[in-house]
Amino acid sequence: MSLEMHGLTVTLQKGGVGKTTIATTLAERLAARGHDVLLVDLDPQGSATEALGCGDAYAAQTHLQHLLEPDNSTTAPDLVHTETGSWGVDLVPSNAALHQTGAMIQTTDNGEALLHNELVQPLADEYDWLICDSPPTIGPLATAALVATRRVLFPIQLSKPSADALVRTVTNQLFPLNNRLPDPIEILAIVPNRVKGDNEEKRVLEALEDSQFEQYLPDFARSSHIDRADSPGPGIRERIAFRRAYRDGVSLATHDSSVDMLERFDSLAELAETAVETETMKGDFRSKRPVE
Repeated sequence: MSLEMHGLTVTLQKGGVGKTTIATTLAERLAARGHDVLLVDLDPQGSATEALGCGDAYAAQTHLQHLLEPDNSTTAPDLVHTETGSWGVDLVPSNAALHQTGAMIQTTDNGEALLHNELVQPLADEYDWLICDSPPTIGPLATAALVATRRVLFPIQLSKPSADALVRTVTNQLFPLNNRLPDPIEILAIVPNRVKGDNEEKRVLEALEDSQFEQYLPDFARSSHIDRADSPGPGIRERIAFRRAYRDGVSLATHDSSVDMLERFDSLAELAETAVETETMKGDFRSKRPVE
């Protein structure tokens, strides 16, 4: 049982960047390193729920909206699925009703704090890490996830539309939240994903390295990996194993433990561990205050 839980939201205001792959595989790698991990699928599409082989849970009669409703008797443990096979993590699944849940958060006083107050705090003694797979939009569910976890990872593709989405997400969502929150949301990393290795990707990566975002690129995501004989190249590379593991509802490590990208996810998990060990924002996760 954990004495302190740390949170992380995986998000970007753009679809198609492999957000779910990052969230689920990072959660599995943290679990493989001995952590108790809860994955929360806040994307109404339910991709993380499907990836963990829990597609049937998408239609569950009890779901997140019941927990957030003030007069409902549903408790946080009621939503947790522990049977995720090889993944080794627990899951709060997505549900078709999450669209309505977002609307409820938006129209409730201090609604963006509901996820923190009703799901995160009651489970804070049970897990080391809570990973939120967020919708690919700036909206109430993504905002509630950021408020709940206070730490964010941005997956991007090395393309101009994806880089523009990163700027929009930081400018239009992260900055306004940090102007209001008593405890700021920290950026853990910006992770280039689904990288193929063409010249346009090289140009975008070099532009990121020449920007204010440079400090958030992990070592394995740097342009120094281009043309290195001992490296497959920067970022999380395209591998057919990701799609096959998703098809089978198993983790990447279970599908093929020899895939070279597993080492990079281990590096990402280590980065997360180091961030919480050395963070300047002191205090137990449970003491982080929601929006006032």
